[in-house]
Amino acid sequence: MTRFPPGLVLSPGTTLWCLLLANGFLIALMLALSKTATAQGMPPITYAFWQTLIAGLLLLGRSHSLRPMVHKPLVIYFLISGLTGIALPNVIAFYLVNRLGTGFTGIMYALPPIFTFVMSIAIGLEKNNWRRLTGLTIAVLACAWIIIQRHSGMSESPVYWYALGLLIPLALSIGNVYRSVAWPAHTSPITLAAGTLLTCAVILGVYAKSAQTPLLSAEFDRDLWKVVVLQGGVTALAYLCAFEIQKRATPVFFSQLGSVAAIFGLIIGVVWFREDYAATIWLGVLVVFAGLRLANKAPIRAEADTGSLSRPNPAEKGRQSSHS
Repeated sequence: MTRFPPGLVLSPGTTLWCLLLANGFLIALMLALSKTATAQGMPPITYAFWQTLIAGLLLLGRSHSLRPMVHKPLVIYFLISGLTGIALPNVIAFYLVNRLGTGFTGIMYALPPIFTFVMSIAIGLEKNNWRRLTGLTIAVLACAWIIIQRHSGMSESPVYWYALGLLIPLALSIGNVYRSVAWPAHTSPITLAAGTLLTCAVILGVYAKSAQTPLLSAEFDRDLWKVVVLQGGVTALAYLCAFEIQKRATPVFFSQLGSVAAIFGLIIGVVWFREDYAATIWLGVLVVFAGLRLANKAPIRAEADTGSLSRPNPAEKGRQSSHS
């Protein structure tokens, strides 16, 4: 094992922020790749199926933990985690994006920090911290502002479509809290990420068949499959980072991922797609950073003061009781 000089050892808080930034960049890169692939004719559901299947298989090959995955507690964990964190919000988003536009759908992915914070307070994972709530609210509103500026032509549709859209942040928030509270003891993040992705691939495959969406087609050329395979590798890294964050931090900290991904999405848009943004959008980016800074002035975890990442997080008591 490679040993780094003592001066290069990162503190727990710095490690978490590095993971969050890396995860946000990978998610933004995933969205850019999906835009490239779907523009070439692959249906979004089909793309999501192959994306999660390839990523799950890559992580499974690294974890060498196929046998433990078939145990009932883990299967339930994978099912709930995959449904709430990937399958359900993505299917709703695919369904609504053509009715409500990408602007509203994007805003729904920016709301989980508020939902997650409220849920965490309700079950005792977080204290009622007004500074954190204010910071999260500022960051979320700034994200919404950025998205509205980018997609000013948001469609006017019946109210019930917008109500259905609220299921996206609700499902994501339930997944954030559940993955922390129900974290299986003595199970590595890579195993949980692999199982969640493979379970989600099965769910998306069943949905694609029921919707008569082809998973394979002669119209998918070799260049398109190269993008899909690359997306699978990026997705594997993204979910490995995500579960590493959830192992170390609270659900509320993890829920800020959407805001970070939105910022990296702007940067990738400028560099990759040569998009041009108004000064008001970049002002919104600064406000997002200010909100996240305010929300995280307090220690993320109690162990941040001791320099240990191995201690159970505030949800550990819930995890132990749920598995006993």
